[in-house]
Amino acid sequence: MKALLLALIVSCLASVGFGQQGLVKSIGNTAKEKANAQDFNTTRNNKERGNLMDVQKSGEAAPAPASAPAESASPAETEPSGDYQASYTFTSSVSYKIESAKNPGESQVIDYDFGDQVIKMAATPDMSSIIDSKNGVMIVLNNKEKTAMVMSTKAMEAAMKQQQVNQGNKPAAKITRTGRTKTILGYKCEEMLIETDKKTEVWITKDAGIDVSNTFANMNKTSPSQIPNEAFTEGGMLMEMTGYDTAGKMEVHMLITALSKESKIVNIGSYKITKL
Repeated sequence: MKALLLALIVSCLASVGFGQQGLVKSIGNTAKEKANAQDFNTTRNNKERGNLMDVQKSGEAAPAPASAPAESASPAETEPSGDYQASYTFTSSVSYKIESAKNPGESQVIDYDFGDQVIKMAATPDMSSIIDSKNGVMIVLNNKEKTAMVMSTKAMEAAMKQQQVNQGNKPAAKITRTGRTKTILGYKCEEMLIETDKKTEVWITKDAGIDVSNTFANMNKTSPSQIPNEAFTEGGMLMEMTGYDTAGKMEVHMLITALSKESKIVNIGSYKITKL
């Protein structure tokens, strides 16, 4: 099941611009199926326990319980726990409007919430996902049905590394501060040009008082992104990005449409959890 789900994740991520909408929907369906399977197994196990008690009452010898496996040594404290928190606090949020050359005339809005080593993404009101870099887990939330699937990000990080190996070494990025500035949502932004085999123009601001560069960089470890890692070297907030293909044609355009410093809390304990 885990190998099948991982293959599904990588496939969905590769087929969607930022990977989130297809990933969230696909894993959300898998979560629902697994939750139903767990309910069935729980009922079956309870029935089997009842049958065992009946056998014991009748005087027949009960089968000896299987010996429990030896506990493995606890990981170092610096290692991610692989478990989720009961709640997550987010101290800032943004919305990006994304346009792709593959779908001219169409656009998509993705909402991001940022906290301490955690990021929440939502492409639709009903579905969202949380990447908890501190604990090394990804949580896919079905906000409508109040269900959630929790999985370790280790497998996804390994898949991303393997994908990068398969794609071969890319030329080292050339980063140029162009000196151009402009104002977006009232904040002064500076332009950076990132060139490899492709070209990417990014506009960064430090005037908003929000630095989410590490959070975005950690997210890139688990899901492919149109935003190159070099866009996060300067810190601050990404306000606009335009990515071009190897022929110099626009591939994707991303523009911030809203920015808030209002805190919010997501209570994971209110969801029915399925763990992989």
